[in-house]
Amino acid sequence: MKLKYRLAVVALSTLVVSAYTVHSQIAPKPLTPFVVNSVMSSPLANGKTQTENFSTAVRYDGSWVEIRAVRAGGKNWQERDIHDFNSATLTVVEDMTKSTVTRVIVPRDITKWRLLNTGSCEGKSSGQILGHDVTYTEETYQITDNPQGQATAVVKRWLAPDLACFVLQDETVWTRNSDGVLLVHTTITPLSVTLEPTDQFFEIPTDYHERAPGEVLRMQASLYPNEIPMPADTSGIDASYEAAHAKPK
Repeated sequence: MKLKYRLAVVALSTLVVSAYTVHSQIAPKPLTPFVVNSVMSSPLANGKTQTENFSTAVRYDGSWVEIRAVRAGGKNWQERDIHDFNSATLTVVEDMTKSTVTRVIVPRDITKWRLLNTGSCEGKSSGQILGHDVTYTEETYQITDNPQGQATAVVKRWLAPDLACFVLQDETVWTRNSDGVLLVHTTITPLSVTLEPTDQFFEIPTDYHERAPGEVLRMQASLYPNEIPMPADTSGIDASYEAAHAKPK
């Protein structure tokens, strides 16, 4: 997935991890840290399927990191989106340019996206995935600001109660209202789940520099001009960054 897209709408990744927990007055227990390796797939116009592998590491406190690779110069460069709910910061750690892009996570999003070990999830029991019991939920809503036309979105999710309602599997379909044309069909499928320490995924190198997302994109294009196009205009994502930026301590 292109960094330009990810830096602009990095919050979209939370759709993969979002917890649909049944809220309780009982304080949630600490989580057992775990890592989920997944593949995201979507059909292309030529009949082929585009796939991307990524991992999600969840910490004891319900914070999580999404780890992906960006390929350039014959090398895979790691990129991590660190959702640290204790510090209320979302930090993109980008290895290619040794950059960080940091934003504040507002309280309502902490409540919405933090994983909680309450033992119960939204939805109906739906068997098992990779040995974990799951519940199934389905959500339908309207997309009104899509350049390709207004659409109806249907999102299907399979959540694991013993993994703090982590969304193990996800299927998202957008259908254009005017003619029924399929605009989006994305499936996220888990490949493995392991219980293991995850603190290392939250570490931020001390020699990396905080930068606006537009600066990161221009640096990437300068490093690999034959593979990464120079962005024409980054004012939109840079303005969003300035509004939500948290200065590193």
